[in-house]
Amino acid sequence: MPETLSVRIAEVCKTIEADLSRPWRTATLAQQAGMAQHHFQRVFANVTGETVAGYIRSRRLERAALALRDTSDRIIDIALATGFQTHAALTRAFTAHFGQSPRAFRETGLPPDRQGLPPRPYLRPLSSRTLMANCDLVELPDQWMCWRKTRGVQDGRFFPDLEATRLHFQTLRSELAGRDAQLATAFPEGPKGYNDPNATALYGALVPDRFDLDWSPNWRAFPGGLFAVFPHFGPFVTLHLTWHRCVRAGFDQLGVGFRTSWMFETYLSPRAHAPDTELSALIYLPVQKSTFGKAQATRPS
Repeated sequence: MPETLSVRIAEVCKTIEADLSRPWRTATLAQQAGMAQHHFQRVFANVTGETVAGYIRSRRLERAALALRDTSDRIIDIALATGFQTHAALTRAFTAHFGQSPRAFRETGLPPDRQGLPPRPYLRPLSSRTLMANCDLVELPDQWMCWRKTRGVQDGRFFPDLEATRLHFQTLRSELAGRDAQLATAFPEGPKGYNDPNATALYGALVPDRFDLDWSPNWRAFPGGLFAVFPHFGPFVTLHLTWHRCVRAGFDQLGVGFRTSWMFETYLSPRAHAPDTELSALIYLPVQKSTFGKAQATRPS
């Protein structure tokens, strides 16, 4: 099956994440993706929600913040391990990004108003008018979920074996025939990093009311509320990049704030390898209105 452009970007992100200390050049990454450099930069921004340089810088600084928090390593050693050539280079970039120096961060931590969404408080939302993620605001009713559990994120993905996952959902879809249901995966919180062996997710079906289902005896209630709904186009192997774009979107520009509740994704396409032009999934992030926002408020039909 031909590789889509978004899959190529996912492979580039995997390469970057494997060695954040390396002085990556856009030309080298574009070559890996098999694209002209200008085209690669445009596709990368469309898929991830930020520029190549911005993605690398934010991930390096997130890793530097974790090292400052969790280790007693010297700042110069942390700088070298995260792709900065000097103590001063890390200090300049860190201060510009987080609003405080590495030394001050190590002493006092990052104030809540400068943090990103849990459990990755150092992957801060972007404030960019050119790389915003489009979404709708939707009021959802209370629902039930029949679920199985999966554990572990590898290369940004909860389901490394898409064929096995497809068969699980195929069995469930057959049993749900004729019912009002959506195939979905739900998360109590996101993974703590690009690779997180302890991250958990529930996958199955969301339905209005609970009923007997052979696929699994496990059920849980899902509270309704206001959700920001983001579209995902293309294959499921790149869903994690759309998640990245969603959580990096500046919610303040939409006039909403994140609220603590389950996040989930629903699947619209039966094809795991949908083309980049096909709307294949929707991502739901729980939010609350803070000011008059730009996102459109709708109700599900």
